[in-house]
Amino acid sequence: MTDLDPAEFFESARRAAASCAGRTAVEQAARLAEDGLLGVLAPEAAGGLALSLRFAAPVIAAASGALLSLPLVETLLLARIAPMSLAAALVAGETVGTIAWNGAVDARETADGVTLDGVAARAPAARDAGWVLTRLHDGRAALVATNASGVTADDADGFDLAVPEGMLRLTDVTVPPAYVLPADVWDGVRVDAEVLRAAAILSSAELCLAAAVEHATNRRQFGKALIANQAMRHLLARQKLNLESLRGVLNRALAADAAPIAARIAFAAACQYGPAIVEGAIQVHGGMGFTWDLDLHRHLRHVRMLEAHGDARGVRAGIAAHLIDSNAA
Repeated sequence: MTDLDPAEFFESARRAAASCAGRTAVEQAARLAEDGLLGVLAPEAAGGLALSLRFAAPVIAAASGALLSLPLVETLLLARIAPMSLAAALVAGETVGTIAWNGAVDARETADGVTLDGVAARAPAARDAGWVLTRLHDGRAALVATNASGVTADDADGFDLAVPEGMLRLTDVTVPPAYVLPADVWDGVRVDAEVLRAAAILSSAELCLAAAVEHATNRRQFGKALIANQAMRHLLARQKLNLESLRGVLNRALAADAAPIAARIAFAAACQYGPAIVEGAIQVHGGMGFTWDLDLHRHLRHVRMLEAHGDARGVRAGIAAHLIDSNAA
């Protein structure tokens, strides 16, 4: 499969995402599964393609541009690490997976597996998901069926109105041993999610900047186009430079020989440049940028949600600590 082109995955995902308008998250999953897009990362035994993040990133970018309500980052990542039967169901679009990015729950060993108690938050589209991955206090992670006895999913305040976040309360929820994953799996999921979030933020920023350029070019005030104003041209030029800087950082993180820190740097760069570009596009549109007639403010909410899921402040602190330790060494 080395002759596959990531750009083709983007075009296929873009067409599929465009046809998802008005559908629920579950229906969107089924539609993307028709084109084999949910199995990009999943093992071949589960019906997937077992490809790298380089092929998943364009799928995420297309979905982000369409502002899908499906938690696609989470579904793709779970399809790669879940037990084979669940992975196959995710790939086929028969169920939706999500991840609780905030919090951890207690676990105690029992005769039937591991019993969980606690609260986990920031699980996108938790009410639509059939499965959720939650971190345990001991560093491991567990896959929990949302319809299992003792599981309650409550809506929580979030940034993105299209993808409401959920808070999961677990009370005496027993998970079979096969659905309890070691700590290194959770760590790997977290790092890979940072790269995919960066791809999603880049997509939203690119669309918003294109909308700003089009508006500034066509909108006329006092007898001339907005783009004729030198300050406007400088603003858009700076945003374009930031966009291309983010693209370069993301491409380095997706390279086969990328250093482990590259994913964190890509996400940190996305959280720095992405919101600024989207906010700049809103500013160019003036009051129109905040209306429901345009998707600009929806993209800003989407970007801020991704920033919160990845704990941007903690990532920046981790990068700083890494650089300090490297210089000290």
